[in-house]
Amino acid sequence: MNLNGINDKRLWVKAYDWVKKSVFNGDLEEGAPLSENMLAQEVEISRTPIREALRKLAQDGFIVLVPGKGAFVSSVTVDDVREIYEIRKLLEPYAARTAVYRIPGSYLDEIEEKWKDVITNLTEGRDINLSDVAALDMSFHSALIRYTANGRLRDAMLPYNAQIERFQLLSAKSLSNLLETTKQHLNLIKCIRKRDGDELACQLLEHIISSESNVMKLYLPGG
Repeated sequence: MNLNGINDKRLWVKAYDWVKKSVFNGDLEEGAPLSENMLAQEVEISRTPIREALRKLAQDGFIVLVPGKGAFVSSVTVDDVREIYEIRKLLEPYAARTAVYRIPGSYLDEIEEKWKDVITNLTEGRDINLSDVAALDMSFHSALIRYTANGRLRDAMLPYNAQIERFQLLSAKSLSNLLETTKQHLNLIKCIRKRDGDELACQLLEHIISSESNVMKLYLPGG
């Protein structure tokens, strides 16, 4: 067994996760440089797994690699948002329609309880961690893809998961009415419980359009 290979994999994932978290929480701003030395010091690993982490981060759209200059946190453009949301509007409703009979009731119970907790915290005036809301949002939408009956569609969506997750956080931060989006998710769960694929696809499309509008209007110039 190649233990060094296993350790290298764990190390590059550590570096990948550090950069991803730093981008999400705003510690690394768009356009910020990422040197191998800086990352090696931050996560206390050698430069070899750092290079693998940077390659994967570039593949997932979190950074750009500029020949002769290095790595930089990628900027989110209007075209990025439009293209990702076009993919979501085309594929997610269909995936949801085919997943409606396959999503376990146990998962619905779990995710519904978490969305209800968001409502409780909102109505009682407690602070809401938007990163947690974005993660909850991502969990729900990922489940629709994960349980689709179309395996090729599921595979086609995989390369976009990281970018979708980034936009989920942007959407959560730009929401003017968090209570409304929470209710939208609870209605989507209700459609799944009724195993109503057509209604689920219809409401999901409206929900995705609303999310796109939030990001375009409040976060991106010209949106």
